[in-house]
Amino acid sequence: MSDGQKDPITRLVDRTVTTVKRTARGVHNGLLHYARMDRPPLASTPRDTVWQRDKVELWRYRSDARRGGPPLILVHSLVNRSYIFDLVPGNSVVEVLLARGVDVYLVEWGIPDAADAENGLETYSDYYLPEIVRVATELSGAESANVLGYCFGGVLALLYAAAHPDAPINTLIALATPVDSTKLPTQLRAGGGAFDPELVIDESGNVPGNVIGNAIRSLTPVAELSANVNLLANLWNDEYVAAHNAITMWGNDQIPFAGRAFRQTVRMMGQDNGFMTGRLELGGRSISLDDIRVPFLNVFGSKDHIVPADATRPLSGLLGSPDVTDLELNAGHVGLFIGRTAHRHGVPAMVDWIDQHS
Repeated sequence: MSDGQKDPITRLVDRTVTTVKRTARGVHNGLLHYARMDRPPLASTPRDTVWQRDKVELWRYRSDARRGGPPLILVHSLVNRSYIFDLVPGNSVVEVLLARGVDVYLVEWGIPDAADAENGLETYSDYYLPEIVRVATELSGAESANVLGYCFGGVLALLYAAAHPDAPINTLIALATPVDSTKLPTQLRAGGGAFDPELVIDESGNVPGNVIGNAIRSLTPVAELSANVNLLANLWNDEYVAAHNAITMWGNDQIPFAGRAFRQTVRMMGQDNGFMTGRLELGGRSISLDDIRVPFLNVFGSKDHIVPADATRPLSGLLGSPDVTDLELNAGHVGLFIGRTAHRHGVPAMVDWIDQHS
């Protein structure tokens, strides 16, 4: 029986029962949340560590539905935890990719300490990534791999592809990857020759994670308040609470930035604006994005306040590839691949593009 067919007393009783149930669920979730006992099951998709060197690991996600062809290697940023790709069950881009039959690998960089302070950009793009791509292609029985870099992971992927034009890359995808530092928020620009990177490097020789995290959080000073207000209004909704907690944990979970790589980044991207000016080098040698000739997909969000669309949109015109596609989504920095809209539209569009080039 529909609500319109019920008498007023029955409708009132139904609404009262719903309100009581929601209130009870909200109290339950609220007690767990504020007692810090509701940690969601992060990164729970089954996987295997198939390669390891130093602190870096390569994970391959288990699947009985791999369809063959080039695998997809997810390259994450150096300053955030990689579980954003596999957030919680039901809100995981890895799940979506596996459901499409993709053979998914993820690069887990690990947490730098004093032993990693001298890691430079070449350590990641010239040393680890070539070996990672080799291992993934061999395990998958493929001749090449699709490489997707997110945010600064996209920077590392671009440097790798430019420095190794003959690498076994089938396609290259950059997701929210900054290339024009003049279009970045002031807090993340650190350029113009006025910033001394030594000011934020600690006794370990690295930049503490909270330095990067505080800079990012300063971009939206009222975001935490707004998020908590929305949480209070939705405490009865288990799915909402789990998603809120997972995103909040990830947003506060920055890790140290290796000192030498940070110094190089400040100079290359902040002071030289190297992608736009062509002043790029890796391992002491000049490299050029013009040497990247594989099919390329540039994905960015119109609502991204961390890496605005104007900071990443120019990338499409900097490569030498004759096959370049822009995919602008109505999303923020994380909403490009997290949430129902991304899983229904954005991520399938990326997979469709990869399929067209495989």
